[in-house]
Amino acid sequence: MMTSHRAKQAIFANYVAQLISKATELGTPVVVLEWYRTEERQKYLVSIGRSKKMNSKHILGLAVDLCFLADLQDDGAMNWTADKYRHLGLFWENLDPNNKWGGSFGVTPIDKEQGKYGWDAPHFEYNG
Repeated sequence: MMTSHRAKQAIFANYVAQLISKATELGTPVVVLEWYRTEERQKYLVSIGRSKKMNSKHILGLAVDLCFLADLQDDGAMNWTADKYRHLGLFWENLDPNNKWGGSFGVTPIDKEQGKYGWDAPHFEYNG
């Protein structure tokens, strides 16, 4: 049976709720920076180098970018290093084999073992 787009969005939303809850449980509360994007916004982000592709899951409402609340409370500078998001990325990918963490983009399992991660650590998407 094929899952409808709305059903995929509902599954994704449930996983995002679990992710936000896990972050809070671990003492690293987060806020959602961006969930859904229009194609126009995606084009803009690609044009300024903040995104690498036009076929973003954000356009489908199946991706979310998070920010640690502490980053907004101190100097407001975003700390998007993969090390900081790694615990959430691993949790996310273990929730469902269809979940992909941006810290996994462009890396092999061996890279991960060596502590090397991808370019989009605050990004979490559903590929179901």
